[in-house]
Amino acid sequence: MGIDGIGKPPGGAPLPTAAEAGGAAKTGATFDAGRAEKPEATAEVDSLGRLGRGEITLDQYLDERVASASAPLAASLGPEQLEFVQSALREQLATDPVLIELVRRATGQVPRAE
Repeated sequence: MGIDGIGKPPGGAPLPTAAEAGGAAKTGATFDAGRAEKPEATAEVDSLGRLGRGEITLDQYLDERVASASAPLAASLGPEQLEFVQSALREQLATDPVLIELVRRATGQVPRAE
């Protein structure tokens, strides 16, 4: 037993198709978005994997992550300024309790203060 009027247009007229409504007509082509990957994300996973396999140390991993995080700034900052930002970020990773906990969760290791 259905309820009259629910899900039906007023007056009982059928809904127009996409082509009739001026929408896109069916072409038979399929939609394929492909696989979009960010190079940074791939590099991050690779660095973390190398750390897990013992190929690099925690300090090397953090240095790679700092370099990757500061790379977009390279075009707008001078070398001295970029070095300052990188060293400040690296210092924060070793001293800020919240960042230390994030590093521990991601890597299972705690960064040491320099």
